[in-house]
Amino acid sequence: MKNLVFYTMLAVMVVLSSCETSNTDEVLQDEAALKSGKKVMNFRAHLSGDQEAPPNESIAQGQAIFQLSKDGTELSYKLIVANIDNVRMAHIHVGAAGTNGPVRVWLYPSAPPMMVIPGTTNGILAEGVITAANLLGPLAGQPLSALVELMQAGNTYVNVHTDAYPPGEIRGQIFGN
Repeated sequence: MKNLVFYTMLAVMVVLSSCETSNTDEVLQDEAALKSGKKVMNFRAHLSGDQEAPPNESIAQGQAIFQLSKDGTELSYKLIVANIDNVRMAHIHVGAAGTNGPVRVWLYPSAPPMMVIPGTTNGILAEGVITAANLLGPLAGQPLSALVELMQAGNTYVNVHTDAYPPGEIRGQIFGN
């Protein structure tokens, strides 16, 4: 009788363990694919005033989309905005949601100094390609994968600065695939 209970429990454990899915394997495969340059990765951010730190009541909105090249050396981007006035600049910053962090990549303009776009902007604010050469601060001199790892972890955000809100009018955390 003991053997029957033992083998029944063993069979149940085998069946249950085969039903479990593991995100660990998927994460390891994604990391290996990223390092080997065989997987295209996409990232996005929805920008609004309520995501700023502190939040504001701007009616402006935005979307940022990013796509990492298969070899991992280029990050193409497009930043689209609506109902935003007198844009000064836009960047990728490092920081968790609700916290302000330093600039690590310029998006608009592509490099300093800032350039105010007078009036209301609706549509594409900026598009281009980010490479390791565009990284600033502690990321300068690092491979592009250093920024991508921060993006994958949810520790980066896009911030659009304006005359009305110099620290940032709309912001959105960057999330991947």
